[in-house]
Amino acid sequence: MKKTIDLNISGIAFHLDEDAYAKLKKYLDEINKHFSNKKGHADIINDIENRIAELFQQKLSAKKQVISIEDVEEVIGIMGHPSDFDHDSEEEYQAPKTRSNKQRRLYRNPDDRLLGGVCSGLGGYFNIDTVWVRLAFFIAIWLGGVSVLVYLILWIIIPPARTVAEKLEMQGDPVTIANIEKSIREEVNEIKDKLEDLTEQAKQTFRKKT
Repeated sequence: MKKTIDLNISGIAFHLDEDAYAKLKKYLDEINKHFSNKKGHADIINDIENRIAELFQQKLSAKKQVISIEDVEEVIGIMGHPSDFDHDSEEEYQAPKTRSNKQRRLYRNPDDRLLGGVCSGLGGYFNIDTVWVRLAFFIAIWLGGVSVLVYLILWIIIPPARTVAEKLEMQGDPVTIANIEKSIREEVNEIKDKLEDLTEQAKQTFRKKT
């Protein structure tokens, strides 16, 4: 009988046999080393660990309580290795544009919202332009007002897509290391662009006053 080791991943305790633990530790060390000097390092590692924990949970059942090395190898195959898409510089890097055939998950989209992000979430889930979903709610409100209650109920029961992994699932993209890093990089660059725009606007305002 193999020795089992307890490991906490993303706040969830798992039991791994010693071979599985050694394989996973080597993999996580590889990931941490690769992303240690990258922008958004902490967010990337957190989303990767969240996804690994989710995949491990799918492997467990009432009859199976220990993660095996085969489970770890399958999860690594899904997530990918950093070396699979290594690059010399951020400017040259482009993550693989892959899309999963699995069904998208329904979330509210906090990045594209007028109120709670319900319409944009539904639009993403059904692959419909958000404008049409919002228009449908507006027409329903104008005709009878029932959609107000429906919207509030959906706002309560549909969770928001907060993490990068959840946003990828909302779009139907596979939650892999490549896509997580790509999304984090895009968010960092978007924030950087907004700060540069605000700085330029402040400079222009200052020049006008002087």
